Amino acid sequence: MTTAVPGRVRTARAIAGVLSPGVVWGVALVLGALAGSWDLLSAAWGIGAAVLICLVPWTIVARLDRAGQLRRGIRRFGLAPLAVCAGVLMYGSLRAIQWLDGPLALAAVIFAACAGLAAVVLLDRVVRLGWAAVSYGALAVILPLMLGLPGLVAWAAAALGTWAQAVLGRTTAARLAVSLAAGALVCGGTYALLLQAVR
Repeated sequence: MTTAVPGRVRTARAIAGVLSPGVVWGVALVLGALAGSWDLLSAAWGIGAAVLICLVPWTIVARLDRAGQLRRGIRRFGLAPLAVCAGVLMYGSLRAIQWLDGPLALAAVIFAACAGLAAVVLLDRVVRLGWAAVSYGALAVILPLMLGLPGLVAWAAAALGTWAQAVLGRTTAARLAVSLAAGALVCGGTYALLLQAVR
């Protein structure tokens, strides 16, 4: 006998899927590239960054998981390889943007995302942050800084995503609050500082 899934749980699952961290950061990368100039080249930079930073890693992990190669968990590799990969990605992205005269505001988004991921990994033994909630906190700060008044739509998206996480019981209220604050402070703060540097 199957039990019916309540409507609010179905809605929360749909929202969590639409507002997954990959989608949140993908949108931020595309908009970050377009922030300086709304043209085809800037859009290409943003889409390329979103594919490289969001889609490619997800595809690799999904394939490894399907092949059963992540049974022992990705954490067994430790912090060093992840830190090296993140450092190479940040440095390579920045150099490519500089050499090819790309949008520097895009680099600020990339560094903000990497700062948030580093906080999640480094603070794991002290406080377990939820990457989805960290992403929502980041979105609520970065998009208004990036787009001005239209960026306030990020507050509604962050509220919806947070509600979905709470309904699905994926985290406690305290962890949700700490994760949102960490995203706003670490990712949002990194973006704000770097945005001042590139202007």
